[in-house]
Amino acid sequence: MERCLCGPLGVLVSVATHSAAARRVLEAEADTDRTRLVVHARVDTAIAATFAAAM
Repeated sequence: MERCLCGPLGVLVSVATHSAAARRVLEAEADTDRTRLVVHARVDTAIAATFAAAM
């Protein structure tokens, strides 16, 4: 079974957390072959980046 259903669809997954430790874990555990995961420190930056990627 596929681990992430978003990968084949080309969906961008944007995550925001203030915790540097959590960002490091998310980035280290990201499956870069299938998921387009972007981890941000600020919510406004995550929203702006996701919106820009959608255009």
